[in-house]
Amino acid sequence: MNKTEQKICTTVLVFTLLVYVGFVGELSLTHPLHANVLVRNTEMQGSDHTDGDVVVSKSETQSQNSSNSSQDSFFDSLQEINNQFDLKRSLLSLVDGATEQDLVGMFYESRENPMAFNSITTTHWLRSIVLTKLMDVDAERAHSLIEQLDEQNAEIVLYGVMREWNQMHMNEAVKFLASFEEELRSLGLVGLIDGNRNLAHSKLLEIGTELGFEADFVTRLLDKHQQAHKQISLDDLAIEFENFDFSAPLQFQQVERKAIAYIREEGLDSLPSVLELFDKQSMKNNSMPLSVRGFWSGTRMKLVSALAQDDPDGVFEYVARIGEDVDVDLLTTVSEVWFAADPDALWNRLRGEDLSTVQHELSENVISHWARTEPDLALVSLDKFPPEYHDQVIFEVAWEVSADSPFEALELLLLASDWSEPPSDLTDAEENSGLTNRSDFLVNQVISTATRADPIATIEWIDSLGSRLNDSMKQQRLDQVFRIWGRSEPDTAFEIALQTPLAEGATGLEAIVVGWWAQSDVDRAITMLPRVREGETKADAYRRVASRLEEQDRISDAIQLGNDLPELERQEYNESLAWDIGFREPFNHFVEGLRELPSQELQSRAVRSKLTMTYYSPDFMPEFTEDQLDQLKEFLTESEKRLVERYGGVFMKLMRERRTVE
Repeated sequence: MNKTEQKICTTVLVFTLLVYVGFVGELSLTHPLHANVLVRNTEMQGSDHTDGDVVVSKSETQSQNSSNSSQDSFFDSLQEINNQFDLKRSLLSLVDGATEQDLVGMFYESRENPMAFNSITTTHWLRSIVLTKLMDVDAERAHSLIEQLDEQNAEIVLYGVMREWNQMHMNEAVKFLASFEEELRSLGLVGLIDGNRNLAHSKLLEIGTELGFEADFVTRLLDKHQQAHKQISLDDLAIEFENFDFSAPLQFQQVERKAIAYIREEGLDSLPSVLELFDKQSMKNNSMPLSVRGFWSGTRMKLVSALAQDDPDGVFEYVARIGEDVDVDLLTTVSEVWFAADPDALWNRLRGEDLSTVQHELSENVISHWARTEPDLALVSLDKFPPEYHDQVIFEVAWEVSADSPFEALELLLLASDWSEPPSDLTDAEENSGLTNRSDFLVNQVISTATRADPIATIEWIDSLGSRLNDSMKQQRLDQVFRIWGRSEPDTAFEIALQTPLAEGATGLEAIVVGWWAQSDVDRAITMLPRVREGETKADAYRRVASRLEEQDRISDAIQLGNDLPELERQEYNESLAWDIGFREPFNHFVEGLRELPSQELQSRAVRSKLTMTYYSPDFMPEFTEDQLDQLKEFLTESEKRLVERYGGVFMKLMRERRTVE
């Protein structure tokens, strides 16, 4: 067995994903709102789910901060320790001399200073020794640290801590577990069994019964553990797939663990064969529910993720060479793990020429993953991301936290360099990078979420000096707010819009509300038109209502409504209505609309609209037949008829050619 294989075998039961990103304290101090950002820990336990952080009270946060100064200096000194034994010995010394206050702080901060633990395979080891010490000081406090987690994360953390608990302190482990309710207690027992191969079967059976479980139950757990870690062949693995019961989701984890064990034993060259088993099973079961199919696909990626934790760069290179085309999903999974281990190495690799076509997609996926799972750490670790992606990290984090803290998310937008600039003001490089559309989407989502939470407060924030928006961008963002607000509370939104001063050259926001009102009750929207401010605002509101009337086949009502406008505005209104009619499908429905227009000039405009859309948007408009093109002549002026007669064939040819190219 070669050196790499030995390394894989010795780490087969070590489940890890520390967040190796720097903690930029200055940023946290400058923006104290980050302390309230939702934290989700992504320490992975094999194929288990993510590990969320404990909810910290204000008093506990203060107590942690008071001990951070001594910890920080200690963590700095750890950077010079280059072997795991000395590092763990130093941490044991630290824990042994710590006060209760320090121990609680260490439990929380085991993740907040991740660079300190770059040679420790799991934060659960540190948490286990902290809890062991805390049991001697205040057993109830040790218990409360786990209980403050939500149910799912409590299970993950407790299992992880128990698998790392030192067997010399089994008495403390039993005492600690005994204080939990049965389900958590049983998961903790499974952790002890999985993590303590050197303990005799009889000793583990004794621990289980001491924790209140029947001997038969503990024996089944021990047998299951032994079976799960029994070496399996590829043929055996194939049989596992053949006998897979899709109605039993827990089998996903069992198959995944066995597949991981097989690859670690055989080496990375066995990975394609195992992936092929996943792919064949997925293709074979096309009738499986979408939820199960998603589970299956996720298990395939978790398999690669677990392997990447041992050797991320090696697994990356191997996955990159599998097949003719790059598997973006699998490379993304490996990249997420590699970022945790060595972000600089990851970004350098992603700049390789062989990844030029997928570089941006992979980078964006990694950023999205860390912003989603570790928003606070992603935010304070911008220096671990390429400079051109800093704003996107901020936008991704803002979107992630907006559901729980919409107005803190708005404040996060201010950390970006270009959030207030319209896309047209960005550099060519930024336009071409693909970042613009994603960034616009994220900013829009944050503002939309804040609007749904409190539209008036959102308007006040946009209109404030603190938003750093110029008049043009303020108007764009206010338009967005009133579009959303107008759907849910049109009456209130309309009244507030009337009170909003008009910026120079801008259209009154009430026109937007009237437009959304028209979607649900067009007749009610018509009654509100007299209150709309004169000028372009009123003309815009009328056009929005007319568009809705046209959709309801009330063209004559729309034409009559336009008679209330001054002559020039009425002419523009009717031309806009004719343009809308040009979008009608099918062709007979379009002709019916043409016949309701009051003048040949408007009919001609509608025909030109149809021809333009047919040529420039072939995916949305069907091609004309010769008979239909002849029928359109009825609605054209004499000069236009002659053009159609002379160039109709050419137009049809060009249109067909364009469709062929498209």
